[in-house]
Amino acid sequence: MISNKKYWQNRSEKRMTTYHKNSDETIFKINKAYDKAIKDINEDINNIFRNYQINTGLSSSECRKILNSKISDKELASIKERIRYIKDDDIKKQLYAELNSKAYKARITRLEALKDSINVNTKRVADTELQATTKLYTNNIQDAYYRTLFDIQKGVKLGFNVAEMPDETIQEILKNNWSGEHYSKRIWNNSKVFASKLEDTLISGIMAGHSVKKIAKELEEYTSYGKFATERLTRTETTYMCNMAEIESYKECGIDKYIFLATLDLRTSKQCRQHDGKIYKVSEAKPGVNLPPLHAYCRSTTIADMDSEGLENLSRRARDPVTGKTYIVPGDMNYEEWHKKFVVNKYGENKSQAMENMIKNKSYDKAQLKKYRKVLGKESPKSLKEFQELKYNNGEEWNLVKDYVKSRENNMISAFTPYSQYKEYKEIINSDIVGLTTSNGIKITGQSKHFIERVFGTNLDPKTNRSRSGVEINDIKDALLNGSVRIRKSDPNSIKFITDKCMVSVNPNTGVLIQTNP
Repeated sequence: MISNKKYWQNRSEKRMTTYHKNSDETIFKINKAYDKAIKDINEDINNIFRNYQINTGLSSSECRKILNSKISDKELASIKERIRYIKDDDIKKQLYAELNSKAYKARITRLEALKDSINVNTKRVADTELQATTKLYTNNIQDAYYRTLFDIQKGVKLGFNVAEMPDETIQEILKNNWSGEHYSKRIWNNSKVFASKLEDTLISGIMAGHSVKKIAKELEEYTSYGKFATERLTRTETTYMCNMAEIESYKECGIDKYIFLATLDLRTSKQCRQHDGKIYKVSEAKPGVNLPPLHAYCRSTTIADMDSEGLENLSRRARDPVTGKTYIVPGDMNYEEWHKKFVVNKYGENKSQAMENMIKNKSYDKAQLKKYRKVLGKESPKSLKEFQELKYNNGEEWNLVKDYVKSRENNMISAFTPYSQYKEYKEIINSDIVGLTTSNGIKITGQSKHFIERVFGTNLDPKTNRSRSGVEINDIKDALLNGSVRIRKSDPNSIKFITDKCMVSVNPNTGVLIQTNP
């Protein structure tokens, strides 16, 4: 075991540096969203005031006249267009409802339109920030958990298999209101403040007779508020998420106590100085009280209290209860090597990737499940967990569900055709028709999405605006085996088999069923 406290301290500080490097990338992405929002707001201002020359010296009465004039439907549509980029369905619906209300249908004033432009664009930024930071925190939680386990094993030179971090634990860390208000709520609150400041700056600039160019510059300068609020929140929450994940790694190792570790420089706060070096029970760890962060921009972290008792407990825990085996962690082994060998290889690359996708894409998958339920009805997965299991661990079934939903949404299959029947027919075609050799010697190898759509038919074909009947499987089989063959030189990738009941098209090069018509 490495008993040098300096080692443990250095490893802890390096871990926190890694996590905040990840934060840098996310903050940069959000800052770009702020810049895009201001650009779009200024574009809307230019569109709204295109026919007016606003220069210094414009009177307040003239300004009021312009602001109270009505905008066209085209000008309003340009503001609405911004909404579709928002991923949060509830926010999206709220904004559309506001803009589509009776008051707006009667045409709104330029002042109201400008306020709406600010409202829509600042909410877009908040939506981007929420999606990006949630992904960042999720990745950092997992990373912190495994990196800490690696450092502990390397420090004591004793290796042992580790449990995969449960999704439930990750979600618990993510949803904890450790500072009295959840980070998602802080994001939306910051968005409101930012929008209010932009609105005040915009209106006061117009009323003061500032040019559109000058107003644009003033709005641009105000993004510094939003960017500052984003960075402060992201870095503070990163410290919280990673320290909580490290606490979970201590639990996994059977470590009962941890040491509070403050950064020893002149920037360190009084709160952190008071806690530096103090030992606390892992079971009593509480962020904001005895676990970092204690304040905004907190840089403090922790190290495991590896006294003789702790090491003894760790040694006992590390040994397999049946074989008694452990492994030695080589001194030159890096984190990536350790993670691949003792985490990914243990659970399998596919499972590890699936678990990562489930966590990363949780927000998107939730919205997707909502959409699929509208199509699948009672046949839809009952829970998000069940939906994600299907999506990430059952590729064949998932592709089938995707095809069905897409066909239904495009009206290529009747709403009266349930998914269970779609799946059943797909399987029957695979067992009864795929593998057959046609009358002219083509071996059927598979079926296209378009083919199964044609088998069922629909009430209203989007291409013809007419109903389309389906085709019986026995009639398809008969056409392939006994039908007349039609080959067109102009279409060498399709051969038709025809009877008085139906027509079936096959790709002669691949053997795939292309389509069928009654």
